[in-house]
Amino acid sequence: KWQPGMLALVHTEHGQRQVLIKKVGKFMATVDLNHPLAGKTLTFDLEVIDVREATAEEIEHGHAHGEGGHHHH
Repeated sequence: KWQPGMLALVHTEHGQRQVLIKKVGKFMATVDLNHPLAGKTLTFDLEVIDVREATAEEIEHGHAHGEGGHHHH
């Protein structure tokens, strides 16, 4: 039985989504579709291990491509 504060998986037209149960009624539930970290301040500890010039394709696209190139869908 769903209770407020629980995480649940629901089936949507875009596949399964994890949701946070906000309120449960007799016939429906109010859910939050935001990512669990949405709205939280995140701190990352990073180390830069390599720097290189942008490729012509990256400049044309306006963003960096990862290792192995980039494929637009």
